[in-house]
Amino acid sequence: MNQHITIGELSKLMNVSVHQIRYFEEKEILFPAYTDSNQYRMYGINEIYQLAQILLLRKLDIPVSTINKSMNSFSTTDYHQLLKQSQSKINSEINQLMLLQQFLQKILNEYEQSDILEDKYNIKQLDTRHLKKWIELDQDKSLTARSLYEKKTHLSHLFETDLHYLYENEQVTLCYESNQSPDIILEKGSYLYKAFFVTDDQDIEREIAQLEHYLTQHHYTIQGQLIILEKSYLSMFNNDKLHFEIQIKIKYDSDGVA
Repeated sequence: MNQHITIGELSKLMNVSVHQIRYFEEKEILFPAYTDSNQYRMYGINEIYQLAQILLLRKLDIPVSTINKSMNSFSTTDYHQLLKQSQSKINSEINQLMLLQQFLQKILNEYEQSDILEDKYNIKQLDTRHLKKWIELDQDKSLTARSLYEKKTHLSHLFETDLHYLYENEQVTLCYESNQSPDIILEKGSYLYKAFFVTDDQDIEREIAQLEHYLTQHHYTIQGQLIILEKSYLSMFNNDKLHFEIQIKIKYDSDGVA
């Protein structure tokens, strides 16, 4: 009995396509042990182990060109260094996936706990927030694509976090959270807030007017500036609307006394 196997049998044994095996031969990293009289490629135990090594290195996303080089000239030290580099890359990818998992959990939690449909004011305790200034606008001006581009930051995932619009003295300052040399610190404390949808700028103006009326009506003591939070990452649940939250720090104790 022939101790060697055909390319089709090797394909089934190693769970890899015939096309892939031919590709490895084309790239000169795997050759048959011999070609028989019928022009069948035949593979032995050495080729099986060699293919196993190739598949492992490809699973580690090591380029075929590097595999070719490794099989021709790598020492034990070179292989050790190659695997250490792959380990470092995989750890980085794991960290990125963990951050993505945390972000997705944040979206789901905020959506499931959202009281945006209640259309009423509530009070919550918020921790200290450290903000970095991004864009400053007059209150009657709108944010445009051009202003976003001209003031673009190094943060590639900026719209995956809460954007803070701070209103004070007819000026609006757009900020993002950052613990590195913050420009503004929002103190922890009791914040009156309400979630709402926005389809145009007039929606925000109406919410500001309603909040001012509510504050006057309930005699709250204001302890900070008006804050509008944009939660653009929640807008996937309502494609034609943006999710916002209006906030303002107030004097408030556990007995509900303002």
